[in-house]
Amino acid sequence: MDRPLISIILPTFNRRLVVERSIESVMNQTYPHWELHIIDDGSTDGTWMHLLSKLPSWKGKLTSFGRNQKSIQVHQTEHRGVSEARNFGIKKAEGEWIAFLDSDDTWYPEKLNKQMEFHKNYPEFLFSQTKEVWNKKGNLLEPKGKYQKISGNFLKESLDLCMVTCSSFFSNKQALDQLGQFRTELPVCEDYDLWNRILLAGHSIGLLSENLMVRYGGHDDQLSNKYQALERFRLYSLLLTREEFVQKGIWEELPTESKALVQKAILSRGETIKQGRTKRGKEMKWIENLMEDFQSEKTIAKTDLLFLLDDLSF
Repeated sequence: MDRPLISIILPTFNRRLVVERSIESVMNQTYPHWELHIIDDGSTDGTWMHLLSKLPSWKGKLTSFGRNQKSIQVHQTEHRGVSEARNFGIKKAEGEWIAFLDSDDTWYPEKLNKQMEFHKNYPEFLFSQTKEVWNKKGNLLEPKGKYQKISGNFLKESLDLCMVTCSSFFSNKQALDQLGQFRTELPVCEDYDLWNRILLAGHSIGLLSENLMVRYGGHDDQLSNKYQALERFRLYSLLLTREEFVQKGIWEELPTESKALVQKAILSRGETIKQGRTKRGKEMKWIENLMEDFQSEKTIAKTDLLFLLDDLSF
């Protein structure tokens, strides 16, 4: 069977004590043809030296099967955030397919094999994810309710909630390159931004209805715990994406329903931010002006959105 090369991108920052668990889950994959790019994003806890010390033993475990082979590369970069680290890995990737893995999550051994089989059986899908189990301080749980994964072009649900787990995401590299990479200015919600751009462009994201990864939660260093008013990052993403689609002449070509969903999501998030600032007695004029410009369909420059990313203002 033809086995395309899969490039696995694993960024890490100050997770020396857990990153090895994630790497071992890659080593245990039954799929025989992959390359692993580990990107140390300027860690200060000894992660880099730990990776270098383990690299010879990891490489010693790798096996070759004719043209199928496995390889591990370790890269060190200045600390610029997870988006920059993932984009660095994408540029290094030589595979036809790309898989992401966060340094605190793990894969089941059949994860890559079954995901590759899915795409062979359903070539109309250029993107997919798998179901998952959550590990919350040792307790294994399956997502319920609105957190359950779905398949297809679920733009409506994705605009409300981040519906794709990065560690389960699988992408055709050429398709990903065409859509653009992670926005490096976003410290959080960078994955929410990418999934919505994929769906808004008309792509569907397939789902393997089997738990094939473990997602770990409850860490003190989780980025979502470090920032106030996460809705501002989602509003930035939606406004900028809409503006980019308008400038490229794509916006008017979108289905009426898709445009209406984006418009509704922008207005909802703008209102949430205004309510939050009112409660905290924060200055309101800039967000009111921004939403007025949006509703009057004025061009909004990217520089006018950067206020949403300013921590000191929130």
